[in-house]
Amino acid sequence: MSTVPIGPPEEVPHIEVDEETKEIIKEMLSQMENPVEVNFFTSKGCGGRETNWCVPTEELLDLLVQLAPAGKLRVNKYAYEQNADVFNKYGVEPHRVPVVYFGDGFIRYLGAPMGEEVRAFIETVVRLSTGKTGLRQRTRGELSALAQNAPKRVYVLTVVTPSCPYCPYAVLLANMFAYESKGKVVSVVVEAYENPDIADMYGVTGVPTVILQAEDAAVGEVEFVGVPPEHELLAKVKNHMGL
Repeated sequence: MSTVPIGPPEEVPHIEVDEETKEIIKEMLSQMENPVEVNFFTSKGCGGRETNWCVPTEELLDLLVQLAPAGKLRVNKYAYEQNADVFNKYGVEPHRVPVVYFGDGFIRYLGAPMGEEVRAFIETVVRLSTGKTGLRQRTRGELSALAQNAPKRVYVLTVVTPSCPYCPYAVLLANMFAYESKGKVVSVVVEAYENPDIADMYGVTGVPTVILQAEDAAVGEVEFVGVPPEHELLAKVKNHMGL
């Protein structure tokens, strides 16, 4: 677990894009098999943020498209000024941009996936493409059953910061739960500096903080501070579903 320092970082975190790093990313993405679709939401002035996090997020996505096998990573870009209807369709709040959705939003990033989070973001792309989530067989079976029978969705909010070395593991776990459950579990990655209201609401002082919220609940509950064990996260998900 990492503690959350007071205030945002002095500089916007960014991915190093020297040639060696590009080759590493390209090698990771070369494992892709099936196309992955990403929806990127932005706005002029980046939702009125003091620091424009939208630009480096778009640059990261453009870089990944460039380095991925041709046609395997598709990024749709929506600016609020021109695409307010799309924002409404997906339920994206303009002041939260940059926002990244995988597909219809079964995996969501509120804030830029920068710093340590880049690793989990790229690994998520690869795993969604190959269908190999890395979860235990029993976990996959139970999540598959939830996809068919769960009475409601559960949101797993993982609050992170760019410098947290443990956060990518918690994020990747939640993302794979979302994939295996076909969206009955929705993974929401919340960058704390860009969404301080959410971090403050749940009294976040260390990251990753994992919050679970049933879709019919007004607020969620902090269930883990630190990376949750796979079986414990599954138990908490089922509990919030009323199972």
